[in-house]
Amino acid sequence: MKKIGNQSQFLLLIFIFLMLPFTGFTQSLQVDLSMSETNVYSGEQVSVKLAISGTSIGSINQPQPPEIDGLRWLRGSTSRGTNYVLKNNTPTITYTFGYLFIAQDPGSYTIPPFEVEIDGEKYQSNTLNFTVLDPATIDEEEAQRAPDIYVRLEPATESPVVGEQVIVDVVLYFKNGIEISSYQPTPGWKAEGFWKEELQYPQRAQATSTLVNGIRYQKARLIQYALFPTKSGELTLSPFELTLSVRQQRRSDPFGFGFGQERQKVQSIPVTINAQPLPALKNAAFIGAVGDFKITREVSPKKAMVGESIEITTKISGTGNIPLINKPEYEFPEALEKYNPQQNSTINRQNREVSGTKVFTDVLIARNEGTFTIPAAKLAYFDPSTDSYVIEEVPAIKITAERDPNSSVAEVRDLKLEIEPISGLAQWSNTTSRPLYQKGWVWLMLMLPLFITAGAYGYKKYSDRMRTDTAFARSRTASKKAEKTLSELNKSADIKQGYHLIEKALIQFITDKLNLPPAGLSHSDIIEQVETLGNAETTASLKQLLTKCETIAYAPNVNQESLQTDLEKTKQLIKELEKQV
Repeated sequence: MKKIGNQSQFLLLIFIFLMLPFTGFTQSLQVDLSMSETNVYSGEQVSVKLAISGTSIGSINQPQPPEIDGLRWLRGSTSRGTNYVLKNNTPTITYTFGYLFIAQDPGSYTIPPFEVEIDGEKYQSNTLNFTVLDPATIDEEEAQRAPDIYVRLEPATESPVVGEQVIVDVVLYFKNGIEISSYQPTPGWKAEGFWKEELQYPQRAQATSTLVNGIRYQKARLIQYALFPTKSGELTLSPFELTLSVRQQRRSDPFGFGFGQERQKVQSIPVTINAQPLPALKNAAFIGAVGDFKITREVSPKKAMVGESIEITTKISGTGNIPLINKPEYEFPEALEKYNPQQNSTINRQNREVSGTKVFTDVLIARNEGTFTIPAAKLAYFDPSTDSYVIEEVPAIKITAERDPNSSVAEVRDLKLEIEPISGLAQWSNTTSRPLYQKGWVWLMLMLPLFITAGAYGYKKYSDRMRTDTAFARSRTASKKAEKTLSELNKSADIKQGYHLIEKALIQFITDKLNLPPAGLSHSDIIEQVETLGNAETTASLKQLLTKCETIAYAPNVNQESLQTDLEKTKQLIKELEKQV
């Protein structure tokens, strides 16, 4: 019996030993989520790794990351790896998936579980808590963890009034030992609630040394914008993203041959600007100008003939929101017939400010002779430096209209019929002639007054509508305005200025044709309006041109030939839009 018992125990041990390898295959899968850094600075890249381990894993689909507050996924950056380990005769396979993200707004967040489907069954990973920090809050104790590179939007003021010029710098910070060989802004940066003007700046930024809370950085101002709030309240500047070519100095690359160079994306944190409403104004007309301006009004000519055109020119020059200034409205005598006003502007975007001149021209025609007076007017603009309105009074203007002496009615003279008797033989013959009603010239003479009357009535109706219906007038003159703007391309050899004119012509044409506000609309707003016309090809062409105009300062290999090609594309696009609207 004892012998049999020992044999049974021996057989049981053999059975357990043989079953050990198979017990490993029945283990459950393990899905682990990890993060390269749980304290990450806004605009900094961070990697998230998903590891799926088990002794037996069948088919597996690459997991898609869920929406993560505080992080933005860089699509196309997913990596994948596989690892086999044999330990104690038990194989273990691990699949890893890596994802790159850019940290967004500062705050504390949680990565929700990743969901994985394996052999038709769904598994979930663990959650992770992380914190996004503002680079401006770095203290000395965090110097080692401070980001090597980050970008910030730095407005000159965060509490402007509506219409005030706000200079916003895109500033890059990077530590010593890092070399930035090039940068490329991501197209489509939005400044919702602002009129945006990109300022001219040196193509090669100069870096200066600076301390940020005790940490030494190189600081480079890359891009400058002039933003003008178009409404009051809290307005948020969306994150600004840059793609950088980065090279860190290494001992293995003492001669700087470019080893270790990589492309890296950085993103600024959103910036909130609290725009204040303008104060109330009495006893003057506000023309929408905010800044420092000079206003003049002139007439040419002061003496004119009846029926001759007279131009009232208002010139507004200075520094501020030149593009957003409205046309002054004057009271004109009834004897002066008013025609479509004209306007043009010259804008200078240098020296960290927007300055220039805007000219409005009222065209009048005197229908009767006499002396007419255009009353004086009080025009106001807001000066942010004094936080008050400045009222300028344009003096009254006298206009004299006279009749042209050469247009007087001719005197009626007696007509004498010089008839002399016919002497000699006269031969009479009968001629056959058609009745008058069968002669074409008779009907033409009868119908001509009706045609002239109908034409005059149509022209009068058209003129009245052009004068009273602003939307109709803008639509009818949209093509001519765009053509005039594009014609200025031949006067300048500046490629950047050329693309600015293309952008101006497209936006001016579309807003006039669709009766949209002439200012305050972003490129996305314009494109959305064109999308409603239902032509995808036209919308794509418009989007491509506007994107190129917005990013032309950073586009490589742009020359005059490319500019002329895009000019022809713009003209063709305007023709297509003319047919669709």
